[in-house]
Amino acid sequence: MRIVRLMIGIVLLLTLAQTAMGQIVTPEQKQKKNPKNEQIAIDEQLANQHFRSQEYEQARDLYGHLYERTKQNYHFQQYVECLLILKQYDEAEKHLKSFLRSNPNHPKSLADLIYIYTLNDKTDKAKKQFSEILKKLPDHAPTIRSIGNSLQSRGLSEMAQTVYEKGNQLLDGEESFYMDLANLHHSTANYQEAFRYYFMELEKNPGQYNNIKNRLQTLLFYDVNNSISDEMRIALLKRTQEKPDNLELAQMLVWFAIQQEDYDIALAQCQSIDRKTNDQGAQIINLAGICLNNKQFDVAKEGYQYELNKGKSNPFYGQALTGAINAEYQQLKTANSKDAKAYERLSKRIGEAYNDINTNDLTKLTVIQADIMAYQLGQIDEAVALLTNTIAEVGGKQDKAALKLKLADIYLREDEVWEATLLYSQVDKSLKEEPLGHEARFKNAQLRYFIGEYEWAESQLKVLKAATSKLIANDAMTLSLVIKDNLEVDTTGIELNRLARVDYRIYQQRENEAIALLDDIIATGNEISKPHALFRKGEIAEQRKEFEAAEQLYLQIVAQYPDSYMADAALMHAALIEQNELKNKTLAGEHYEKLIDEYPTSIYTAQAKKNYRKL
Repeated sequence: MRIVRLMIGIVLLLTLAQTAMGQIVTPEQKQKKNPKNEQIAIDEQLANQHFRSQEYEQARDLYGHLYERTKQNYHFQQYVECLLILKQYDEAEKHLKSFLRSNPNHPKSLADLIYIYTLNDKTDKAKKQFSEILKKLPDHAPTIRSIGNSLQSRGLSEMAQTVYEKGNQLLDGEESFYMDLANLHHSTANYQEAFRYYFMELEKNPGQYNNIKNRLQTLLFYDVNNSISDEMRIALLKRTQEKPDNLELAQMLVWFAIQQEDYDIALAQCQSIDRKTNDQGAQIINLAGICLNNKQFDVAKEGYQYELNKGKSNPFYGQALTGAINAEYQQLKTANSKDAKAYERLSKRIGEAYNDINTNDLTKLTVIQADIMAYQLGQIDEAVALLTNTIAEVGGKQDKAALKLKLADIYLREDEVWEATLLYSQVDKSLKEEPLGHEARFKNAQLRYFIGEYEWAESQLKVLKAATSKLIANDAMTLSLVIKDNLEVDTTGIELNRLARVDYRIYQQRENEAIALLDDIIATGNEISKPHALFRKGEIAEQRKEFEAAEQLYLQIVAQYPDSYMADAALMHAALIEQNELKNKTLAGEHYEKLIDEYPTSIYTAQAKKNYRKL
């Protein structure tokens, strides 16, 4: 019984304690429930709303009352802002002086008072106030930075610069304001000074490399007339000459040269860094690859040869050997060389190189070797045998896929359509969401287009338009437009069959047959097939180095079929011929400008802008 009574007592005590706790109100809860605080929150919201709506008098009055009640700096700053907007300078000056008596080191208010003096033509007072700031400037980086930023935000850039420079003296290397000075000069378009301070910051803080590079990249992006890039070049060359041992500056010069497509300068700088550090092999190989992709074959070969000269113990020797051979082959192909002996020498060099490379490079060299055999030396059976044997030997999926793609290309060239489509399908299936898989799917769709299976081709191209590879996505979109536009005009598909037959002949390098078919389409085709035929004929003429004929064919498309999906590509090709081959920079500039103005959404517009700026 006593135990029962004891338990009842405990329950009663717990109940009373919970009731008492429920009645306790914390100070925070009291504050939340305080009507005064609720009214302040309402008034602040209303003041902000008036300010955003540009109802500055109402905002001024509310912020003024809020500051009187809260003494919060934010309310005071907003109150002063309203006074400035309303040009009530004397009132603003009076309140700022009063505020600074209680808050003598408040950076924004110090800057605002100087700003008011300048607005009110009180130059002497502004100078005196600024002198006081400089005199009392502490050796404390956050305070210096805050004062400088406040002055800069009011457009008092020269004063801000002086503050940062004095800050550099006060801290004497412990911390610098180079980045602040660079940003200040950047904002006022004083690019020479901006670059000087960016590079000084880079020397002091190498970890800022990517940050500074991104800022310079932004400047170059908006450099319409190349004036900024010229200033950047001068500043960077000057600084690297003054500090020849600074690796970050040297790397920045490499990066800048690549942006400007000055590949020979980039390579020379890379080699210079490598001679000092012996660790630039990867960058030199990468740079040589960039040169190769941009058809700067001599610079690419020089880069690869530099790595080859280090000997077979060099970890990049295999990549350099493969790259050098590829660069030589691409140079011959681009020049449309028919020199069988040159291809034979290259083929022999590949045969000798097999012992000095790894599996990945073996695949690349085998693809090049098969290409030379099949397309340049007419050794079709030998090329097929080489690829077939190598496919059986290598183990990696990527390697097998690359070899199968080349074997399928050769089969398609020789009209072995079903062998080709089988191999393309195998690669597509094994590497479905990877670049080689996308390439295989596009080639399979192209094959179906060649043989007239347009619906099947279109279904695959629709998927490929969203491919991660920009080149594949663009090619897929172009071929899709060819099929779609032609079938809309001619549902029988007769005209599209003619185009497909031409494209297949071009693919098989049966150019004379293709030209005969193209002339027939140009004479008798419709509004969709004619520009396509003119473009293909222009490409053949360009490949044969018949540049004037190619230019005229491209310009004929622009003049007669300006709304064709081929028009922007034709304009770009014509401008490139005029710039690089016919050396008519004036005409090239006019055509780049036309492309930029009339085809703003074209995939060629960005390159046209870049080339136009260069001209």
